[in-house]
Amino acid sequence: MSERLTTFVHTKGAVFLLTLVPAAILLLLRPIGMDLRQSAVLAVLVVTILWWITGVVERTIASAFLLLVFLLISGAPVKTVFTFPLSENFLLIVFSFLFSQGISNSGLVDRLLQPMLNRFGRTPLRLVGMMVLSAFVMAFIIPQPFSRIILLSLIYDNYLTRMGLEHERKAALMLGLYLVSILVNMTMIRGDIILNNALLTMSGVAMSEGTWMTYMTVPTLLYLVLALGLYFVLFRVPLQESRPLLDVPQTQDHKGRISNEEKRNLILILLTVAIWTTEELHGLSGTIIVIAATLLMIPFGMLKRPDLKAVNLKLLVFLTAAFSIGGTLNTCGVADKLFSLFAKAFPDTFSLPYILLVLAASILLHMLLGSNITTMSVVVPGLMTIGAGTAPAHVLLFLIYIAVCGHFVLPFHHVVILLGEGKGYYSTKELLRFGLPHTILTVATVLVVYLTWWRVMGLF
Repeated sequence: MSERLTTFVHTKGAVFLLTLVPAAILLLLRPIGMDLRQSAVLAVLVVTILWWITGVVERTIASAFLLLVFLLISGAPVKTVFTFPLSENFLLIVFSFLFSQGISNSGLVDRLLQPMLNRFGRTPLRLVGMMVLSAFVMAFIIPQPFSRIILLSLIYDNYLTRMGLEHERKAALMLGLYLVSILVNMTMIRGDIILNNALLTMSGVAMSEGTWMTYMTVPTLLYLVLALGLYFVLFRVPLQESRPLLDVPQTQDHKGRISNEEKRNLILILLTVAIWTTEELHGLSGTIIVIAATLLMIPFGMLKRPDLKAVNLKLLVFLTAAFSIGGTLNTCGVADKLFSLFAKAFPDTFSLPYILLVLAASILLHMLLGSNITTMSVVVPGLMTIGAGTAPAHVLLFLIYIAVCGHFVLPFHHVVILLGEGKGYYSTKELLRFGLPHTILTVATVLVVYLTWWRVMGLF
């Protein structure tokens, strides 16, 4: 064994042992009056979260371990532990993976978007405008957020590469694409069917697409404008409008007429979008719509057996574990004991100090835990329990959501950001340059824009 490999193994082993220390302390001390079972459940949860953060144990294995322990010792019913796979959201997410893959296979997005970029994306400002437009349109066409940003990033990367831009300018523009994607995803539930539905499931709050858009779309669009203003200020040197983007030669790939097969595929996609968008008018579930459209893709040749690998099984296991936390902690009594401690820190009335404490707690835990889903699985059940009877449920839910989604200082703070950094489109350097001031902007926007809008809309 080489010296480097030996050092790696020893380091990983040391980290693994360190993750067990908090669990041992919880089992020995059994704080805040917890019995042995409650201490064991909390200890296993803490260890699993540490494994998720450090990666010392592969995430799927850690998630399966948590689920197994919950089933064996928590006393929670099977349906509580497996809330996610027994829900309609599970089917929606599974078939969204396949539907998104079918659209990617069709090549229609690249074929239709590239000519528009060639015509309208000639300056940094106009190109970012195209990013906003394409992110909105694609949210209706490709439901799976990861597939959507991956496809968009490939298209924009190819476009910027053909321009021959220097690295600093290209990195700034690609970061802009990922920023736009995150904020657009916040405007509607379908923007990120994984994260947004996770929020609603973990909180137990039922909400339609129309209700979400009533309270979130307008203020989030204003938030997007402010964030892009900050973005252009921070990256003003590489994005100088006086330096127009280079001319891009038209490519032959996008000049020919659309074939009959492509027209048929496009009609299927557009019909699906139209029916899904009008879900509240006809009452047909979005899940049924996506399943039906996905099945039609098979005889149309848009999906084949190898495309089944598009379903991210590891992500589904992780989501199952994350969704199980709130219900399990409530069932075995751990939630009541934990949240009674933190409840004392919150004011008795829903006020500005209360709001600031919710935002600070959410951002701080997100800073430490990293993953949006992991943070929500801890924060949402806790703060919703503490705030019951004091804070309006919808307002509290959205405060947590905005704080977690709007805070990304390092790549692991948002999976979308991590995808871009992992592909090398930009580095942690660019993200740090934007992330810190953007966090301040997020808090300020909540206090000035979101709260004002929610008051006008009668949310509280």
